[in-house]
Amino acid sequence: MTVLFSDIRSFTTISEAMTPQENFSFINSYLSRVSPVIRAHQGFIDKYIGDAIMALFPESADDAVRAAVEMQKQVIIYNQDRLRSNYPLIVIGIGLHAGHLMLGTIGERERMESTVIADAVNLVSRLEGLTKVYAARILVSDAIIQRLDDPEKYKYRFVDRVMVKGKTNAVSVFEI
Repeated sequence: MTVLFSDIRSFTTISEAMTPQENFSFINSYLSRVSPVIRAHQGFIDKYIGDAIMALFPESADDAVRAAVEMQKQVIIYNQDRLRSNYPLIVIGIGLHAGHLMLGTIGERERMESTVIADAVNLVSRLEGLTKVYAARILVSDAIIQRLDDPEKYKYRFVDRVMVKGKTNAVSVFEI
């Protein structure tokens, strides 16, 4: 399954200038723009983690890549509205990786929630974090490139082979 992880860059700095109510309004406004894109591309949202989104794409890596590209387009449109309102512009980073995972329920009797547990989740989170390091908007692993129906229809480039925390082997990273 393909996992997508997105996060607003510098969210803490942006949110410091807002009241708690303004923060909720901002996040809900942003999520209302990008969340439908995930569903429109056969994905489903596993969880919201503040301003971050973790989504799963069970059908194909192409669905996830198309969703990531469209999410970036929605941020451009959203920023036009923010600019008109004199709000700071936002940038999101998106990481994509594919691998084996398990959906399940964790917790205890008083509080349970469904989630995904897998090495793939750790790696996709690290890829999203690397978008800041490489000044990229979308970074994907070689597992994504290998799973695309026709990789040549996307504009992508090799960025680096990196050792990410929690992995014993280097991962090839590509920018889309």
